[in-house]
Amino acid sequence: MHHQIVRRAGAERETLWVLLAAGAILVSATLAVGLRAAPDAEAPLAAHLIDSRTGLTAAEQGLYADLKAAGEEIAALRTAEGRAPTPAELAAEALPPFAADQSAAARGGHAWILAETGHGIAYAGISAAPELAGSLVLRLDGHGADIWLKRAAEAPPAPPEDAALSAAGWKRIVSTFTAGVTR
Repeated sequence: MHHQIVRRAGAERETLWVLLAAGAILVSATLAVGLRAAPDAEAPLAAHLIDSRTGLTAAEQGLYADLKAAGEEIAALRTAEGRAPTPAELAAEALPPFAADQSAAARGGHAWILAETGHGIAYAGISAAPELAGSLVLRLDGHGADIWLKRAAEAPPAPPEDAALSAAGWKRIVSTFTAGVTR
């Protein structure tokens, strides 16, 4: 007669292998996270620069976005007409932020003037409420738009060039993008 031992049904051995595999995964994940290089610290901006994402109030961010779009529109109008449109003409076309509407009043009620620079034109918006949004300068030189900010109800120096603006306490708005930017 032949005897055979039949073990009872159970999952002890399989459970042991599953627990060992889960432990190995956890250990390797912990090592991978622990050994991963830390991201480089962001270099601080120069004193005459301000970040559009973190350094502006909500009203200033809206004005900055409007001025970036208006810069392209003004450049197209300048090419088509052969001259720079005046702030009154831009307001008549309801081009933000030049239009005098409720949105402009809620964002500082800027009074816009046109100024000549050495290489182009500039639109200066003197704020009526610097606690909401500071005064702004949109400079167009044919290569793009530069936007400067000063949190005061103050006109920019004439002509509004980099060195003069920086010396007078104005800050150029820049957009910095890092790994943490999600919008």
